[in-house]
Amino acid sequence: MSEKAHFYLPDFYVNCRLILFFYEMMKRNPEFFFEQAQITAVYGCFPGSIWNGGRDILGSTTKEEIEYVLNEFNSRGIAVRYTFTNPVLEKKHFYDTFCNLTLELSNNGMNEVLVNSGELEEYIRTEYPKMKLLSSTTKCLNTREEIERELQEDYPLVVLDSAWNNTDQLFAMPHHEKIELLVNHYCRDNCPKRKAHYEEIGKSQLEFRDSSFEACPFVRRSFYEVMENRSFITTELLYGSYMEHGFVHFKLDGRSFPRFKVMESFIYYFVKPEWRDYIRMQVLGEIDRLR
Repeated sequence: MSEKAHFYLPDFYVNCRLILFFYEMMKRNPEFFFEQAQITAVYGCFPGSIWNGGRDILGSTTKEEIEYVLNEFNSRGIAVRYTFTNPVLEKKHFYDTFCNLTLELSNNGMNEVLVNSGELEEYIRTEYPKMKLLSSTTKCLNTREEIERELQEDYPLVVLDSAWNNTDQLFAMPHHEKIELLVNHYCRDNCPKRKAHYEEIGKSQLEFRDSSFEACPFVRRSFYEVMENRSFITTELLYGSYMEHGFVHFKLDGRSFPRFKVMESFIYYFVKPEWRDYIRMQVLGEIDRLR
């Protein structure tokens, strides 16, 4: 059997039924899909998580909803990955009842946490030792030296800033098996405001409000407009030279995006070109049920 391309999908709460629909189609009709494609984990947070970072996610979630989502994915061998990457947390926030509840319910050896804060990471390692901790792209590692140091740390995976995609420097790095690539990042390449944006989102999560950062015109683009980014990794490259060089971990952007954008990214990366229109019609025919 050929090496699998491990995909990490948004968002386990909002897109739960959409992701499960794709999973079941891939299992039922594998001939429509790229042989190597595999849904390995789903990422995001449950609304109400003040530790969340990267995207504004507000609202609330019941314990029953948390248990439902965890069971639906874990029973299929899919990990649930929390985006606990808020860069402005203080120690007092570590005792948040809701975030601790989500980890308590998830601490079974299968699920994961993306981390940014060293102090929160230490807290989770101590209190929830079965959770796998991964290094988040929100750390904004900008030099090869920073990345190589990170790859030496105790992380199964390090998610790189998409600016490294499609560069000779990326292919020259060590430990390709530990690198996760964000293949369709909607943010513009090398955005100078990215770190400040992450900090403002972190503050807004703590204050239960929308972030005050100016609306990003790049995020509003369609999936196919994002293909114009220099950092966009095509299926030809992904299933070709990237996998041939040992890169097998791929993250799809799309958390908090309209469902249609997310659907198009799934179709592009999972479905063989000759079957994309057919699968698109199958999904659209079920779209109301998948909300």
